[in-house]
Amino acid sequence: MNKLYDSRRVAQQIGVPYRTLMYWVETGLLHPEGYSGRKRTPVRFSEKDLVEAGRLVALRRYLSGQNLRDALGYLRLLGHNPLSTGKFVVIEQRDRTRAFFKVIRSGDEAISLGRRQSRSQRLLFQRTERELLAAVRAGRCRILYTCDTQS
Repeated sequence: MNKLYDSRRVAQQIGVPYRTLMYWVETGLLHPEGYSGRKRTPVRFSEKDLVEAGRLVALRRYLSGQNLRDALGYLRLLGHNPLSTGKFVVIEQRDRTRAFFKVIRSGDEAISLGRRQSRSQRLLFQRTERELLAAVRAGRCRILYTCDTQS
C-alpha cells in the first residue's frame, strides 16, 4: 500500500500555506489520491501527489493559477498524468509573452498549453524539443523553467 501524507505536513514540506494547498485541491488544480471530495474528511497525499504539488509551486512562479488550471485540465482530457511525469518547459518570447509546453516522451512532439487557444482549438503541435531549443539559441525566446520527471 502506498504511504499517504497528511495535508498539513505536505503544505509545510512544499512551502505553501495550508489554506493555499487546500484551495488548490478544492478548485481541482491538484487531485490527491487520498481525497474523497467530501467536506470535513482529511486529505491525504501520495508520493506522486507530492511531486505534483512541488511542481505546481515551481510553475506558479511563471504562470497564473488560471493558466495552470486550464493547462492541467486539458492534459487530463488527453489522458496525460498532469505533473508527476514528463518534461515541462516554460519559455518567454521576445514580446514577453510566456508559453507552456509538455514534451511527449519521444521528444518528437510538444503540446502547447498556452491560453491563446480555446480548449477545442488546441492541437498537438508538430514542434519538437530540438525546435524549441533552436528557438532559444536563435534568440527568439528564453527558457524560464524546465523539469523532467520520469516516474
